[in-house]
Amino acid sequence: MRLRDRPIADWPPLAWLARCRPGETTIDVFHGRRVEIAADWLCEAAWNGSFADGDFDRTDLVFGSGVRVRGDRVCFVSSGSTVDRLQSLDTRDASWVSNSLPCLLASVGGTLDPTYAGYFPDLKSISRGLTRYARVLATSAGPVRLTYYHNLVWDGRGLVETPKRAGVEPFGTFAAYRGFLAGTIGRLAENMGAPSRVEPYRMLGTISSGYDSAAAAALARPYGLTEAISFGSASSGEPDSGEIIADVLGVRLTILAPRAWRAASFAEVPFVAADAKGEDVCFKGAEEGGHLAGRVLLTGFHGDRVWDRAARTDADLVRGDQSGLSLSEYRLWAGFLHCPLPFAGARQAASIRAISRSRELAPWHTGAYYSRPICRRILEEAGVPRDAFGRWKKSVSVLFSAQEGFLTPASLADYRFWLERHAEEWRRRGLTPPSLVADSEERWRGARDAIARVLEGLAHAGPRRLWFLRSAARRIITVGRRDRLFHHLFPWAMERAKQRYVTAPLDEPSPRAPEPAAVEASPVAARAYG
Repeated sequence: MRLRDRPIADWPPLAWLARCRPGETTIDVFHGRRVEIAADWLCEAAWNGSFADGDFDRTDLVFGSGVRVRGDRVCFVSSGSTVDRLQSLDTRDASWVSNSLPCLLASVGGTLDPTYAGYFPDLKSISRGLTRYARVLATSAGPVRLTYYHNLVWDGRGLVETPKRAGVEPFGTFAAYRGFLAGTIGRLAENMGAPSRVEPYRMLGTISSGYDSAAAAALARPYGLTEAISFGSASSGEPDSGEIIADVLGVRLTILAPRAWRAASFAEVPFVAADAKGEDVCFKGAEEGGHLAGRVLLTGFHGDRVWDRAARTDADLVRGDQSGLSLSEYRLWAGFLHCPLPFAGARQAASIRAISRSRELAPWHTGAYYSRPICRRILEEAGVPRDAFGRWKKSVSVLFSAQEGFLTPASLADYRFWLERHAEEWRRRGLTPPSLVADSEERWRGARDAIARVLEGLAHAGPRRLWFLRSAARRIITVGRRDRLFHHLFPWAMERAKQRYVTAPLDEPSPRAPEPAAVEASPVAARAYG
């Protein structure tokens, strides 16, 4: 087998799409300008090994994706996390694999069902773990298979999901686990900065006043991390910048406004098109100023399940939520890799939890429900004062199902235009188009908001062990404000995201022609996507 790379200048820089034809020995790979190319492989990834060797298919410590030829087989490599994925589709004469769902659908002329309200729970299902998520997404071009964490292998006839190679053995001590994390970061740093790369990467940390991202930054500081971003305040409005932590670590911190993303046109599109939720859209605010392009973004996603003393553990990568997943399309556009450090070695979560609960870590257990002794020891041994972090659980996320403002004005106008253009889809099914439905839950919002305010008050006034009431309050608000329009955001965002891939990569007609009504945009969207 061999690869034939087909660069497409106006595609997002890190996007790629492979076409595999039965009986042929050449795999065409269409890609953006920042995808690294070698004789037998290509990638947009960093991993714990020599970049020149290209052995990203032989490790579970890989962040990004790529394609590797091994003799008469081709391996399509997914990230060693569940905040990125591969998508694949079989058409009448080829099998297709891509690191972007909009890219795949745009290239084969596929569309989603505007009336289907289940995309959000389908994509959220990856939080249930690698063996319990919805693996197939129905489209007009056929079923699209979603592959998280594991790889796909093409043998000349078809695609087969293949588990990643087994990672590390269980950890016995804090020193062993800390050494593993530090060594992983060190090898990633060498890989991302390799002189043989056409465009080397640099690390960019994320820091808050919590545990996870700060611990990741502390571990990375000796290996070249000099800059980090913070969102200044949590979704609750409380300070959350982690400035003290950054000062102690000697990391230059850029504080971003959590709502800065709302100044950009159609900022929501790539985030919602990734996971039907889009809660990480606040990272869009880091794009201006060049903070993201050419970086490996080091985050603490999944730390709640790996590093929390009270967390239930699972080798299947079960998560508390899908946070981080909505970055998977946007990062291809902005040109950065995503390394959520807690995923490194996370399939040994049981041994990690045992360390957290061991007598060895007892001095770093605060006694509170929100306690992550591994992170606390890492940070305190780096010189960060005990009271400077990890006091309250906070988060920065945008819930489009709960926001009073829902979408930005331009996006909302375009979304309503899109709903009107597809209204007949609902009518054909005997349904009322959502754009014409009054919010039947409006009468209940006042009561639900009042309950949420009471819970917030109790959380502020009560002991620390009541911190979970804040989460309950936010969930009640979400339920009370969940708009029917939210459930159809995903197909709208997908059609808009597909416009980034309008240059047809094929040297012959697409297997299915796109539906004209599906790609028609409002005047403001047409201007935005040119």
